[in-house]
Amino acid sequence: MAARVLPSRYPLLVDVGCLGVLLLASWKLVHAIEQVLDLGMWDEADYLRRGLILSWSSLPNAEWGPLYSIWYSALSRVWVDPVALYYANHKLLLLLTVGGSYAFMRRMGARPTLALLGSAIYLLSAAPHTLPRPTLLALLVLLAVWLVASFVESKEGFWAVVAGGLLLASFARPEFFVAFLLTTAVFLFLVGRKVLGEGRAALPRAAFLVAGFGLITLVLLLVLGNPFGNTSNRRFYAFCQHFAVNYVARTQLPIDAWGECDQVIHSVFGNVDSVGAALRSNPREFFWHLGVNLKRYFVVSVGLFFAGYGGTSAVAGAWTVERVGRLLLLVAVGWQMALLAWRWRRFRAAMAEPRLQRIIGMLLLVEIPIVLSAILIQPRTHYLIIQGVMVAAVLATLGSVLGTWDEREPVGRVLGVLLGLGLLVVTPDLSLGASPGRTDEHLRMVRSIAALRLTERLEPGKSLGMIEAQGGYDAYLGPRYRRVYLNAGQEPFGEFLRKHEIGLILLDDALRKHPRFARDAEFLAFQSNPEAFGFSMHPLPEKGKALAISSTSAPVSRANGYSD
Repeated sequence: MAARVLPSRYPLLVDVGCLGVLLLASWKLVHAIEQVLDLGMWDEADYLRRGLILSWSSLPNAEWGPLYSIWYSALSRVWVDPVALYYANHKLLLLLTVGGSYAFMRRMGARPTLALLGSAIYLLSAAPHTLPRPTLLALLVLLAVWLVASFVESKEGFWAVVAGGLLLASFARPEFFVAFLLTTAVFLFLVGRKVLGEGRAALPRAAFLVAGFGLITLVLLLVLGNPFGNTSNRRFYAFCQHFAVNYVARTQLPIDAWGECDQVIHSVFGNVDSVGAALRSNPREFFWHLGVNLKRYFVVSVGLFFAGYGGTSAVAGAWTVERVGRLLLLVAVGWQMALLAWRWRRFRAAMAEPRLQRIIGMLLLVEIPIVLSAILIQPRTHYLIIQGVMVAAVLATLGSVLGTWDEREPVGRVLGVLLGLGLLVVTPDLSLGASPGRTDEHLRMVRSIAALRLTERLEPGKSLGMIEAQGGYDAYLGPRYRRVYLNAGQEPFGEFLRKHEIGLILLDDALRKHPRFARDAEFLAFQSNPEAFGFSMHPLPEKGKALAISSTSAPVSRANGYSD
């Protein structure tokens, strides 16, 4: 039976309704995320710190994701406090990527309800909460550029815009530079084929298109650098750490895989400083590492999108709103997959659809660097976010081409309304109760240190040197705090303090066990008699933790139970 003729404004109203539902559900999820989400340390803190000092420092090297630091710098004009900036960034990226996912799926031809379902998979998954978050910015860039590309009719223009988006995204996630090169080759091939097919008449437009593309590419590379440059050997260091993690898990070596990965690398591969050299030195261990990552790749890829915030599951645990939401989502996705399987004979005809060809082509090009990174380094969850959104978009578009859900039909409209209302109901408000991911250890520590007002006695232009093994408290305390990296030199502890002008030390088990100081006699002496080093000890409520404060940085007031 033919679909009933609906008012001309009906498609727009449906889109407004679906997008409104997604944004309301997104806000419900994260409007008070600071009540359950702790501060992000290590890489996330590094990106934020670089953004805050960008106005008086140089851009990070291209392989260190300068676009994400630029993004943080721009947001800091609105959210000045680093803690508020961190949470605002999380909320903004989630809202924009959820809305962008829906808009992208619609532009690629997905029916509204299927685009809503595909975006809901991303919203309710663990993906938007994964640290570090430059991948979310890369996703936002790609979604925005792909939306622009969807309005370009010519194949050459479409792939030129897609390639430009991949280049821009590679300044947040360097691995996408590989996809940029591949897409550029596709673009140039299409231009060449058009010129050969149409002759001199097509030459002026082709020259203009290639010249414009080349100029934009050159400007970006000159300003931001080469994302595949290797100024600090970052790629090998990433391989070093993740190989060590797999190797230590297998051998149970009593070693810190993250901090002492070079010892593992040297024992297995010898004195190597590149991935290629490691392969040539010991191919058996190298391919064992790849095999471990390949086995985990599929499990982690699926688990990322079928587990919610904090690891909530649809098949285990208490019957919470989160669990009900995960279960209903699984049912809806399973139903759509069953309908696709039922109509498999139509796949060949469906593949003739240009919109489906385009989105599958984009998925394949994006997937190449993602899979290579996941298998060569490790299938870390933040590598896998974009492929999940793209797979959902492909399935939504395929389902629309095959007609698995049509809201123009009465049954489709009812099911679409139920899906929208159900999404609003089952999306959890994370601030209303305990969550498996609830913790605020780092946030409390930042607030405790800030309350001591240790920088008030500093001379203008000076910063307070601090050492800690948690990885990034200084980023949230502000530019007057300076974290000194624990691997900065090998001198004894006392000389380390003087050389780096240390004024604050967070003593905890992580620092006590750190290979830099664990066997240092002066560090052991410091713990029993900090006064001999010019420090006073201020115990913290958490067992085994204390702040050691130098006499020149003594607190000027009582705060949080710590005495002057």
